[in-house]
Amino acid sequence: MKNFMSRSIALFTAMLMSVSAASINIFADDEDDYPEDTMIDEIFDDDMSDTDENSGETSNSDDNTSNSDENVDAIEEQEGVIGSTERTRVTTPANRIRVTSDLKPTLNLGSTYQIKYKLYPARSDDYVTYRSINPSVAMVDDDGLVSVVGIGSAVIKIKTSKGLTASVKINVPDPYAQGGSNKKVTKISPISDNITLRQGSSVTLSYILYPLGAYDEVSFRSEDTSIATVDSNGVITGVSDGITDIVLSTSSGKKAACSVSVYSEYFKGIDVSKWQGDINWKKVSASGIDFAMIRSSFGSTDVDIKLKQNVKGCEKYDIPYGFYHYTYARSVSEAKKEARFFLKTIRKYSPEYPVVLDIEESFYNSMSRKEVTNIITAFMEELENAGYFAMIYSGAKFLTDNTYIEQLTAYDIWVACWGDEERLISNYDYHYGMWQYSSTGKVKGIDGEVDLNYAFKDYPQRIHSNGLNNL
Repeated sequence: MKNFMSRSIALFTAMLMSVSAASINIFADDEDDYPEDTMIDEIFDDDMSDTDENSGETSNSDDNTSNSDENVDAIEEQEGVIGSTERTRVTTPANRIRVTSDLKPTLNLGSTYQIKYKLYPARSDDYVTYRSINPSVAMVDDDGLVSVVGIGSAVIKIKTSKGLTASVKINVPDPYAQGGSNKKVTKISPISDNITLRQGSSVTLSYILYPLGAYDEVSFRSEDTSIATVDSNGVITGVSDGITDIVLSTSSGKKAACSVSVYSEYFKGIDVSKWQGDINWKKVSASGIDFAMIRSSFGSTDVDIKLKQNVKGCEKYDIPYGFYHYTYARSVSEAKKEARFFLKTIRKYSPEYPVVLDIEESFYNSMSRKEVTNIITAFMEELENAGYFAMIYSGAKFLTDNTYIEQLTAYDIWVACWGDEERLISNYDYHYGMWQYSSTGKVKGIDGEVDLNYAFKDYPQRIHSNGLNNL
């Protein structure tokens, strides 16, 4: 039995993950199944039945300030909204999803498989996200392409923007079960090289053995158990603030490591622009929001028409705020020009959160990583030289595919990856200080949906102590 389990380590991991209470926050099928500390779209909407919210009262004019003093600002002609290319904004959500490809395919090691589905009604412009329950067996990308990397079974969860789900169960037979030659392990690689984990929460560390189909017993060890522990099944638990390595070792001596960052404190935030309309900041403050990121500008000439109104609301109700600028720069010179315009736009304010470059336009996909990285660096240098705490915002895929992110370690990252912590870990392998985890949040005081974020650092303290941002 022991030999069978060692030969089927990926299958063992899949079985463990299906029953492990420590990992249930990763696999819950719907929002009601998530424990308290799991991030869901309406985490801030704790009482939508509040009588004051539904009384039809007219908002205080101080809360929804008139735009009359903003007529001098440029009229917007471009989208320029944060997260606009992370996922398409949904106007007709799906009310049903049906998988049209095989629901239980049996696949071979090293093969790929395309998941196909249909959304109803047919006019729906909804999108779906994919997540593998056991990436040690089968990984899935944002387009639903499954890559088989291990022996055993894995479930691929498919989810619409409103939470409708479907599943595909992948089965990968052991090619050596009938007496074939066993492959010797030449390498072990964790699915993610970097994991950020909340104190007290857990995640299972998945890995791949190379060549595909090779097997061996794998052990785990934490370099500092005061920061994070790991059990014999690879379940990592955050203990206290700090960074440590989890070392993976095969019985044949192959090793790899995964860096784990544990945090105990986090702050709940939103990001807003003209698209949120007139915001009742009094209600936003009462809802438990810790900070707001406000769009100030985009391009080299355009100012968000709600900038002054949103800043006034935040300042009146003591909501710390930061700014972001949506860029269209195609060169270093254009990046510097936009950065100077951004600085001019916010020069009268003293934000307690970072000032952010939002870079995500699709045309960057046709540019080289060097060009995009140079544009980002030029923009950041302008902000820092002016005495601001500079940050970069973009989607996980954009940062991974379009930049030399290892050259951007001097700057904090605000990463967009909509879903839960498991999806973030699966899609993003680098540092970050803020995470935009939803575009469909509900917050009192805001009509419609709003982006939700977590900040994992006390930015006001850092900014004040360093005398940045005009503070």
